[in-house]
Amino acid sequence: MEAPNVEGLTVRCLAGAGGCGEVYLAEDAAGGRFALKVFDSMAIQRNLLARMTGRLQEGGWPEGVMPVVSADFEGRPAVRVTPWMGDGDPEVKPGLRPRSLQHRLDEFPGAKTWPLVRALARALGAMHGRRVAHGNLKPGNVFFDEAGGVLLTDWALGNMPGAGRLEFTDALLYQPPEQLVDAAGYAEESGYRWDVFAFGVLAYRVMTGRFPRCHEAFSAVAPASGTTRVEGFRADLPGIARQLGAEPEPAWPDEARNALEAGFRRWIEQCLALVPLQRPATMLEVAAGLDAVEQQVAVEIEREDLLDQRRRANRRVWLAALVAAVAAVVAVAAGVGLGGLWQSSESRLRQEKQLRQSENRELTATADVALKASAQAEKRAEEAKATLESERVASLAQLQASRLVGDHLFAWAMASGLRALPPLDGREPRLRQLESYFEDFLKRTAEVAELAGERARARLQLAEIALASGDADAATQRLGVAMQALDGQPKDAELRMRLATDRLLLALLRPSEAAFADARKALMEIPPAEADADRLAQLTAILDFHEANRMAARGEDAKALEQLTRATQTFNRLADQRPDSAILQSELAACYLSSAAVLEGIGTPEDAREVRSKALRELANLLKKSPDDFGLRLELAECNAALAEAALQTGDARSAETLSKEAIRLLGDLLAEQPDNREAQLRLAAQLGLSADLMRDRGQAAAALAAFDEALGLLEKLRAAAPDDSNVKYRLALLWWQKAKLPAAGGKHDEEIRLTTEARAVLKQLEAEHQPGGPSLEQIQRSTAYLLGDLGHALQLAKKKTEAKTAFEEAAAYWESLVKAHPKSDEYAEARAWCRQRLKALK
Repeated sequence: MEAPNVEGLTVRCLAGAGGCGEVYLAEDAAGGRFALKVFDSMAIQRNLLARMTGRLQEGGWPEGVMPVVSADFEGRPAVRVTPWMGDGDPEVKPGLRPRSLQHRLDEFPGAKTWPLVRALARALGAMHGRRVAHGNLKPGNVFFDEAGGVLLTDWALGNMPGAGRLEFTDALLYQPPEQLVDAAGYAEESGYRWDVFAFGVLAYRVMTGRFPRCHEAFSAVAPASGTTRVEGFRADLPGIARQLGAEPEPAWPDEARNALEAGFRRWIEQCLALVPLQRPATMLEVAAGLDAVEQQVAVEIEREDLLDQRRRANRRVWLAALVAAVAAVVAVAAGVGLGGLWQSSESRLRQEKQLRQSENRELTATADVALKASAQAEKRAEEAKATLESERVASLAQLQASRLVGDHLFAWAMASGLRALPPLDGREPRLRQLESYFEDFLKRTAEVAELAGERARARLQLAEIALASGDADAATQRLGVAMQALDGQPKDAELRMRLATDRLLLALLRPSEAAFADARKALMEIPPAEADADRLAQLTAILDFHEANRMAARGEDAKALEQLTRATQTFNRLADQRPDSAILQSELAACYLSSAAVLEGIGTPEDAREVRSKALRELANLLKKSPDDFGLRLELAECNAALAEAALQTGDARSAETLSKEAIRLLGDLLAEQPDNREAQLRLAAQLGLSADLMRDRGQAAAALAAFDEALGLLEKLRAAAPDDSNVKYRLALLWWQKAKLPAAGGKHDEEIRLTTEARAVLKQLEAEHQPGGPSLEQIQRSTAYLLGDLGHALQLAKKKTEAKTAFEEAAAYWESLVKAHPKSDEYAEARAWCRQRLKALK
């Protein structure tokens, strides 16, 4: 293959060749070195390679992935330029030594083994976070930069869907059986678990110097350290897959040296499972698991402290709140509801085959008799045979439908259950394809009475597809039809669980009292002794949590807290059993934040602050696994902001300043990515106001004024875009009130009174025209009561005794009303007493 001319580069020499093309050393005018890869057009899938490369490049190359300087995947030939990762002089024979793992295999196992394993896990996890599966992992595709950091290259090459030619390379020795047998699964999310398996093989090899399975056979065809290819072998992919399947589970040649290594080994053993669903879903999960092992072993003191916190939390369990993800419900629901379908379909297929073989023998005998008897008997036999064949086709169609839903819908569920990991090629087209298939099945079998049960199941599957698509109208209609079709048919515990899960999903998709009641009734009808007790408890806790949120929105705080407590107890137990679940961590943080809002509503700010601190820890842990997740980062910023406000209210200025600075930093980064994000702008304005408060209290009047003006500028822009937004108006009122304290510090009470009065007018309007989705009525009244106290004090200092008395009386009335609503609130009672004392002093 001749090296092409690439503008700006001069080809120096051929550096190596592989199954997909050749690599040349090239230089630019400044002497910079680059690797120019010239692809064999028959060995690559151009569109797939371009799409995956584009995903990695978008937003900046992930850490641990080889950046592509330039590429032309549509050219003839296709080419790609990457930085040169090698040493040596091309003028010296042999003078080039690539800095790849293949050229350093003889260094392993050794002191650098565990750092390499961790770096590989993080790099692959970063690729999965960008929705790219590597699919071609081997030592020759792992390079090291000058600092020793890992760089992965040659993704989406080799044994890929659509490749016209596949030569034997050692990448096949790292691939799982399902990839060897069917490379088309790459685009259906299987590629994630392929990488998990390949990582397990490579990690095991650098740890032990051996392949985990088929070592003798694989080592004979694997290139030795320092070489890249072994010539003369044919790629018998089914044969390799059979070899792997016949091997026992891998064993370690020696005992783990310490608890850290033992924990890492357990994760690698999971990665090496031959059954795909027994492996971790993605390398994000593996990398997070390795981090968790290291943290657990290395930070024992911190761990004990966390355990102490857990014990304290157990003693005060009514303060905690916890929830699991609706997305996890979708994953579990589809998975458990359909997990046994494949086995069921296989069993039915075997029975069908035996039945049809027997019937065909009988038909043959009948046909022989008919031929000898009369033409009329022959005609009847042919008609019977045609009828049976029609039934056989219909039945096989049903079995095929079952296989499709077992494979595709469960694969979708697993992918959608990962918060930051949508499917590789999108699930909407797949769901439409499934929908079309089941609708066609129902049409083709409309007259086959024997398949009534299977038709009812198909209707239920159509309802579940509508749920997965988020189509509430279609899901409601289809689920009703499916329930009617299943009426009168026997329902085991598994089917009852599935139906109850669908009811719950529909209630979450279209919340209403009736929908939640239907879901609870369906869950209660499941016999606990026959069901998966943990899953049943999880679904019930999810229902409790969402109903509690609706209660809180209606102002039923006591009932909401009681139900949140019940959900919390369940989720704490489940989370303890699944500490590696990113989904549970994510929704756990969401539940903590919801609970904090309820606790604030019932007048226990200290408890709310404690619960928010727990949410902060959960969000920080999640961000270690998904550092680029915008939603998570916004939640973390909001949590820091809420904690800063709570700290300021309790007089902890130091904590408030630290938390507020972190919130401002996070929000600034988010707005740099999405400048028009209203939520981030609103939060930033509030934190700038809080920061200005702190600067004012330290005597930094000029800096405080600048911060107030910046915050007010943000809010005025938001109000101009949405004049009726009650959240923006509420924040404006609070900032005017806060800013009023600046002139007050200089004795300018008239200006303070003017700004505070403007803020009071806005709060009064918000209270009179209260809107759902904005600040709660209690929140507005509480702020108004505090503001009126400040206004009364300013009027008193301005020698306006009558107006001051009126302001204090209004404030006292607000506090009286709040105390009646929350008689156990120390905050409200103390504020009422203060106002009464001020009134008494004015007499």
